[in-house]
Amino acid sequence: MRSLDRSHDLRPLDAEVLEVRYADPASVRRCVEGADAVVHLAGALLPRPPETLIEANTDPTRAVAEAAEAAGVKHFAYLSFPGADPASRNGYLRSKGFAEELLRQQRFAGAIFRVPMILGPGCPSMRKLRQLASAPLTPLVSGGSVRLQPIALADVLAAIEWALALAPGQPLKVLDLVGPETLSYAELLRRVGQRMGRRPRIFPIPRTAGWLTAALTGLLAPSLGWNRSVFDILFREHLGDPLAARASLPFPFTPVNEALDQSFSGAG
Repeated sequence: MRSLDRSHDLRPLDAEVLEVRYADPASVRRCVEGADAVVHLAGALLPRPPETLIEANTDPTRAVAEAAEAAGVKHFAYLSFPGADPASRNGYLRSKGFAEELLRQQRFAGAIFRVPMILGPGCPSMRKLRQLASAPLTPLVSGGSVRLQPIALADVLAAIEWALALAPGQPLKVLDLVGPETLSYAELLRRVGQRMGRRPRIFPIPRTAGWLTAALTGLLAPSLGWNRSVFDILFREHLGDPLAARASLPFPFTPVNEALDQSFSGAG
């Protein structure tokens, strides 16, 4: 197994880690030579300044896809987000939509998975949920009423394994890989709190106030990473259609409570 990394976040993996510069096509080509399959996970909702969303999400996908095509890679798996669309007004969804378009132009078997919040040991979403659940008071837009479809990390890994075993020659599948339950952020936070022996206290923030702070911060202090695109992703519902994924994937999806139990048991 080989991992392309432009930081040092993947050093603990049991893999050969190769640092890559996505802006250097020759660098990317050298890294994918001899690979049978590519799993592309790179991307960001909050790019590191001065990087843009296109530079964080679309450009690396283009670089890896073109290098993989030239190297004769047969399978490709990519993690996108529900609602990804090159015509979206949301910058993050637009950048993911462009990335999906680039991949569909290539001749890979495999899948594009549109994945929401992932629950699992070590996942950033779990660290954030635990932080919020342990706070004395948790301010949430609209009291955390936005609905989510969190997916277990184990299900994401199983779906990627399935995608890489598909017969070569068929086009990339595009599936909303969402969890089996739809629940509010407040309810998810409550379930996390139960496992921590805490009862989160939520302070509702009016939606209009949250949107205005995001708009003004994005305009006046863009380096802070709080803007309308981020607000829209976090506090507007982006629900996927689970039917195609459930009909295609050969395993049952993990309920939220079981995914949380797995997250806490593997937290260390």
